[in-house]
Amino acid sequence: MGKGQAVVKEPGTAGPSPRIFVSYARDSAEHDRAVREFATFLRVEAGIDAHLDVWYTDQRRDWTSWVIDQLRRAEFVLAIASPHYKHMVDGRTHSVAGSAKVLEAAMIRDNLARALPEETRRILPIVLPGHDAGEIPECLCGHSTTHYVVEELTLAGVRNLLAALAGTPLYEMPPLVPFVPPEPGVDPVVVGVRPATSRPTAILTAEAEAEIGRKRYLVHGDTLEARPDHDGTATTRQARALRLGPPHEHVWLRQVDARRDTPAVQAASAALTRERDLLDALRGKDSGFPVVRELVRENGVVTLVTAWPGSGSSGTLADFVPQRGEVVDAWRTRRTLSGLAGLGRTLNVLHGRHATHRLLTPAGLIRFDDGRVVLRDLGLAGTDYRPGEGAMPYQAPEQRVRSSGRVGPWTDVHQLAAVAYHVVTGFPPDPAVPVPVRQFATALPERAASAIDAALATDPARRPAMRVLASALGDTSDHRR
Repeated sequence: MGKGQAVVKEPGTAGPSPRIFVSYARDSAEHDRAVREFATFLRVEAGIDAHLDVWYTDQRRDWTSWVIDQLRRAEFVLAIASPHYKHMVDGRTHSVAGSAKVLEAAMIRDNLARALPEETRRILPIVLPGHDAGEIPECLCGHSTTHYVVEELTLAGVRNLLAALAGTPLYEMPPLVPFVPPEPGVDPVVVGVRPATSRPTAILTAEAEAEIGRKRYLVHGDTLEARPDHDGTATTRQARALRLGPPHEHVWLRQVDARRDTPAVQAASAALTRERDLLDALRGKDSGFPVVRELVRENGVVTLVTAWPGSGSSGTLADFVPQRGEVVDAWRTRRTLSGLAGLGRTLNVLHGRHATHRLLTPAGLIRFDDGRVVLRDLGLAGTDYRPGEGAMPYQAPEQRVRSSGRVGPWTDVHQLAAVAYHVVTGFPPDPAVPVPVRQFATALPERAASAIDAALATDPARRPAMRVLASALGDTSDHRR
């Protein structure tokens, strides 16, 4: 793979991290701090393999050799705009402290002169908050080529930059339909003919339109889940979709498709009704609950439509689970725990309505750029207990097939702790005998670690209450020194 080429093949999915070198000038202590925060954000939030000189001061180095190696190995160079950086890279001053910075600027100019098209794609001018495009070096042609303005250190704030690093467009080009010239003797009009398509049905199908309650939705194929009932009388489906028409919002669809009327089908349909009623009753009680759009019954199909939390760009907590063996720093750990603490408070409100979620997983939780975590739906809150319910490896012991089946708020306590364990260690707890979480997540505050371990107890009576667990997850003041 050459420098400046795409490194992620499928948009929206994890892929190899591009190696980047952050090039900047030391204008001031405040500017240095802003550059460090930006580079840190790229590594711990965006998954970008960023390299910065201040992270290599652990030993005496030949900085000239180090700069040459970094510029040679980097797939992209992020050129941080500032007044001093502009003068340095344009060769207008040699008074920059440290000869390696002068060499760095000279090599950037030399690379541009040697291979302008390739280096234009590789060297990306960055404008941080408090700066402007006028501070981009003239040799980088900041006004005639793309530059990247970072409004805030969030994934949304660097969306354009991430698209360039991944080599994927923000918006996919629509398909080109056949061109049909006008017939002789009629007004010259250019018309496009769409390929013939069948009329949408209410059934959720991957990458196809569904018509529900006289509204049309485009189903996201990578999110579609379909599960036939044990006796084949019905299929439950759920998927994320985009409404094709004002207000063009993203929604979450949960559906029961009945082939014949049976007690099991009636129970599944009633569960969606109960979920709708619960969400209506909870509206305004807590911002962590989905908002109901409508419940539609037509031709044996029942569909619950809820608004996708936040915006179409918000992803699930599963996108932020670290890889096995990845070291999670204290800042990222605190932010994750804070989001899960808020989720715990939301679940406590749900428990106040005598309902329990019982299906908490990272994929079923929405995570915002500011760290907040909210529910995608109410899980199993509308259903009665069934042996074996829940999702491994987050299933509580009382949900297993050979258990007592006494589920309740304590079940959500166990599942929230299992999710917390996973997102701070990189792997879920052992369902038989969980190893204390602090052994794998040393940056975890002691109070939070103790609460997670207690919440994973096999005996529900030994687990803390949800409000106690939420309080412990949100308390980051007791780090081990």
